[in-house]
Amino acid sequence: MEVDVTEKAKNFIRFGLIGLIVLAALAGGGLYLYQHSNRGFVVSDAMVVGSESVITAKGDGKITEVLVQDGDYVEEGTVIARVESKITPEDIAQLEQNVQLAQQSYAQLQKGTTTVAQAPAAPVVDSGAQQRAANAYARMQRMNELFSMGAISAAKRDEAAAAYAAAQAAANAAPAPAAAPQTTVIPTSPEVLKQAELQVKQAEIALSNAKNDQQATEIVATASGVISLAEGLAADSELKNEQEVARIQSSNDAWLEAKLTENQAAKVRLGEFVNYEIDGHKLQGTVKDIAAPESDESETDQSKSLTIVKISLPADPSFTIKSGMSGKIEFKE
Repeated sequence: MEVDVTEKAKNFIRFGLIGLIVLAALAGGGLYLYQHSNRGFVVSDAMVVGSESVITAKGDGKITEVLVQDGDYVEEGTVIARVESKITPEDIAQLEQNVQLAQQSYAQLQKGTTTVAQAPAAPVVDSGAQQRAANAYARMQRMNELFSMGAISAAKRDEAAAAYAAAQAAANAAPAPAAAPQTTVIPTSPEVLKQAELQVKQAEIALSNAKNDQQATEIVATASGVISLAEGLAADSELKNEQEVARIQSSNDAWLEAKLTENQAAKVRLGEFVNYEIDGHKLQGTVKDIAAPESDESETDQSKSLTIVKISLPADPSFTIKSGMSGKIEFKE
């Protein structure tokens, strides 16, 4: 009896082909699952990074009222606190007097020193007396500034003023008239004039700064963002000039930053969604930037090979996000 091998061959080829397709599909699916199951990873040492504006006091004073709370969102120009200045009307009056004295001294020096002597003898000018007068004036100015700050007593200030008056009188003293008097004007040296002019400018600046400090009764936000008040900032607390009052983190210039190894960075795509956690809050953002860190010779070789990845933060978070807060990022398919 003859056996029809043609039909058997067809069935073998048909089922063999199906088997090969199934094996290829299984192999491809296994490879896909292997690749993607190994793509996901978690970074636990991410950190919030952002640009901050530092707000400082413009003079000595005492806070009378704080109008915002730590973590509030503020707009640029918002009043943060009100301050009572320590610059008194008496301080302003003293500084105004300093300006007047400096201007008068400078004007006198511009005219030069007038001497009267008997003819035909030439007048003798004591240039050392002029220098001593200038030095005495500089010391008086310094004593006035220290007194206005409460660093010295009134007696010390008055002592310096008296010394200047005596030195100025000695510099301007003219010899007794002779039978045939001769008047001579001796111009002041350029060095002394320059020093006197500088003292006028310094006195004017001190007065202007004091007036500005006296009028600076409000501390305002210099940028829009989340505010962090300085520790201890409260009503009745004392402020010193240039003391930090608050920091504002710009809401449009902050991100969650992670440093990845080369293998990790190869699994991350720009614009992909990631889940992350900050301060116990679960959030979602996108990869906004992938960049190698700038070269720094102080870094180790391992640090130089790390890639910086920046994750977007929510535009309107339900809690306060500040620079320096730690986060955990989950990268996955």
